[in-house]
Amino acid sequence: MSRTHLPLLLLPVLAALGACLSETTYPGDLVVGTFDFQAQANWARSDCKADGGDFTRLVDGGFGFSGTFSRDSVDGGVWFTIEGFARKGTYEAPQQRYTTVHRAGAQLASCGEGCKGAQLEETMSVVVLSDSQSRSIEGRCANLPDGGLPDGSVPGPTANGYDADRACGELKVVFLPGTSGTCKCVTSCTAVYGVEGKRRFNSGN
Repeated sequence: MSRTHLPLLLLPVLAALGACLSETTYPGDLVVGTFDFQAQANWARSDCKADGGDFTRLVDGGFGFSGTFSRDSVDGGVWFTIEGFARKGTYEAPQQRYTTVHRAGAQLASCGEGCKGAQLEETMSVVVLSDSQSRSIEGRCANLPDGGLPDGSVPGPTANGYDADRACGELKVVFLPGTSGTCKCVTSCTAVYGVEGKRRFNSGN
């Protein structure tokens, strides 16, 4: 789907930064990989209304986006880069989990003219799997074992680059209403998306 269906948090970044992925210099000294993600709404865990209200634009049947994980092997720094914008993250080695949280101001027409202080907080948390782990679940995140990791080698550097093939997890978008007296949006809501990413190999990543 088009980028207009991305979570609102990403829109200012994508509009302001037009750098191509191939031209981007990633933070750290280790590029884990560039992933093409597909996100699908998880209505059971979302309390934003799909049929109207202040936060209609937060909910969507699905959308695609791409981003790159990179790390610093010395100080343990982690980043997730989207269209040249690098947001900091964390990495939990035992769970092979990357998490990134970012908050930014949001302007929604439904909040009313002159509304100030509205924000979006976006949290993405994914488990990155090696090629052998991905093959053991037949390349489908839906086949991940409950509470554990699939069989296979742990992702890591190899002679042919970092062994990372698939990313499975979720994207949570929380709308924080405006703080000025003129705001029509006065309550928060959360939209949750299941995300699945496939490593992109045709751009040197």
